Amino acid sequence: MKPQSKQLHYAWIVCLCGLWLFVCNMGLCSNILSVYLPFIEAGGLSDSMGSAILSIRCLFSFAVTFLVELYYRKLSLRRGILLASLIGAASAVVYSIGGSALVYYTGAALGGIAYGLGAIYPVSLLLSNWFHAHRGLALGISSAGSGVSVMVFSPLVSALVLRYSLRTTFLLQAAFMLISAVGVFLLLRDDPAQKGLQPFGEGGAGDARTREKEGPERLPKLVLWMLALMMLLVGGAGQAFSGHLSVLARSCGYSVKTAATVVSLQGTVLVCSKFLSGGLADRFGSKRCTSLLMALFILGCTLVQCMNGVSLLWCFAPVALMGFGASVYNVGPPLWAGDLSDRAGYPKLLKWLQIFYNLGGILFSAVPGIIADHTGEYKSSYLLIAAMMLLSLAILRWSYWRGLKKA
Repeated sequence: MKPQSKQLHYAWIVCLCGLWLFVCNMGLCSNILSVYLPFIEAGGLSDSMGSAILSIRCLFSFAVTFLVELYYRKLSLRRGILLASLIGAASAVVYSIGGSALVYYTGAALGGIAYGLGAIYPVSLLLSNWFHAHRGLALGISSAGSGVSVMVFSPLVSALVLRYSLRTTFLLQAAFMLISAVGVFLLLRDDPAQKGLQPFGEGGAGDARTREKEGPERLPKLVLWMLALMMLLVGGAGQAFSGHLSVLARSCGYSVKTAATVVSLQGTVLVCSKFLSGGLADRFGSKRCTSLLMALFILGCTLVQCMNGVSLLWCFAPVALMGFGASVYNVGPPLWAGDLSDRAGYPKLLKWLQIFYNLGGILFSAVPGIIADHTGEYKSSYLLIAAMMLLSLAILRWSYWRGLKKA
């Protein structure tokens, strides 16, 4: 093995590859749909049919989560990530066909597969292989990719659709995702040994702290099922919140341009939050850091009730708070799995959390659209989302207390 040197460790290149995977396989396959949704619905789809696109994406993400461990065991991280990324590019091609709900649902299915196989799970394993120190920071940087995609592509997508067409915009997205998939494949390696390196920070103080903070070998069944309930709520709140920001702003009387700006603002704040939260988790602990994020998110959802179609302050302030707190959806599960399991049990607990996160998205992501069909507004849905996150916060605190008290 090559000794550690003062030059940039290749682990940080892997971290940036993780960021790009979040940009493509999470941001463009999922989060950016919020911007596309008003244009898709303008083609003849109802609110419920538009929300169903998000639900189908969640359904297929959920389904492939059961296979993700076997998938990467057979293909390796590098090859599995390439295939998942190519499927994500194919989803954009299918979306470009348009014309009917069935076509959009097919694109959503492919996007869900790419999201489930090509984002949180493989990136978390990669960072676990490559980082023994500053793992929280690395996770924060990588997961910031989903926010980068929202920040950069939200106004771009809106401008391209208005200037050209929905079909052209989806095809440009597909080309970008294809080029990105090939670039990441050429740079990525599964573990440091393939580059003749040691993991970043191995043997140092950070590595010792990581070993000291490893969780128990096995969690009580009650804790596992309470974590499952928490992830159902977190997944439902996360998918519903991000997927309906644009239509929330439109239903409150704001313009299409403001609605796109709202989504972009959320992405900008989300990027900053992920960079910050990863470092804070390394220093102050995952439980304290993620509890703060959840509390800020709850406050933002509550302040949505002040959005009045006129004041930009009351439009942007709740979105900024939700955007800052929303980093818990990507940063939280890998950190919780790391705290509540030992190294050998980490992949299984992470998979467990992801299964119920995706299931929560399936069960709840269409609910705001259904409520809007009957009430004509989305504000009440965000009060429900706030209540879900408040219960999630209580379960998280209890799970740490119960799961670690004998560790």
